Amino acid sequence: MAIDCKFHTSAMLPEVERLWREASDWGDWFDDLRRRFDAAPFDKLCIVVATDTESGEMVGQFCFIQTCVMVNGKQLRAVRPFGTIVTPMMRDAFVMRHPLDYPAGAMYDCAVEELQAMGNQLIYMVPDPRWTRLFKMFPHFQTGSFPLWSLPVPLNEPMALNKAYTAAPLKTWDERVERLWEKSSRLYSCTLVRDCATLRWKLADPNFTTTAIERNGELVGLVASRHKGDRQWLICDMLCADAGESMHATLTAASNVAHEKSVTGGGKEVIHKVAVLTTPLMEPVVQDLGFARDAYDFPFVIHILDRTIAVEDVNPSRWYVSAND
Repeated sequence: MAIDCKFHTSAMLPEVERLWREASDWGDWFDDLRRRFDAAPFDKLCIVVATDTESGEMVGQFCFIQTCVMVNGKQLRAVRPFGTIVTPMMRDAFVMRHPLDYPAGAMYDCAVEELQAMGNQLIYMVPDPRWTRLFKMFPHFQTGSFPLWSLPVPLNEPMALNKAYTAAPLKTWDERVERLWEKSSRLYSCTLVRDCATLRWKLADPNFTTTAIERNGELVGLVASRHKGDRQWLICDMLCADAGESMHATLTAASNVAHEKSVTGGGKEVIHKVAVLTTPLMEPVVQDLGFARDAYDFPFVIHILDRTIAVEDVNPSRWYVSAND
């Protein structure tokens, strides 16, 4: 069986919608995805579709969302792959072949050429851990990982927040968030753009709880968290004015939200731990708060498209990555 891959910059195509609904577990989310991507603050969603050369039937698709990354203070055009779907028939046809022949690889290669031509400079991924071994087979991928740290909840009592700080639900997405992003972006050499417009779009899902941390009336921390996976409250996007007291107060506030949810939740929302993807910069703070290393790592993969970017400048160890990136 042979396939033909084509690149599209239009929104969700009718055939793609059929594939999402019939060949994946994500079909029920399709309408929400379409609305979210129509409102994305960056360029439109790109899609590669694979068709059977004999029947002309669509047998696979691979989505790529365009975004931006800050690297050493400079904004670069970046792409995040997601939503790889291959029909059961196609999976069966390739099951005995070498992993490098798998249709996802052909669709990815098709996308890379087009994305480079559009001016995109790098690709980043937080893939399923089962793909890590495959990425390590290619020299153009840089691979790394970030550990998950967690803390059992409910706590004996809420954590004490430094008296200089207050924490409350974020009320308004305004210029204060923008100013906080400017400060937070300087803490890491590499980070996805998390300005006001991007976070407002990214955190529009009502499942997120977004908490604002203030000191003397100034916004010094912002953190989004949600129930996710196996009985855990997951800390996701975080902005901090500094990597010391502000970060400590921000993670304290998120932990207290998890404690409250574990007490007031119920049914399928039972929560037994609060967890956070932890960078080296964050590690002293999470340790001080009582978090411990969990049994999971988030893989992280970088593919440089622009050859003027130095490999060491975008090494995975230099990044801030959140669990919902």
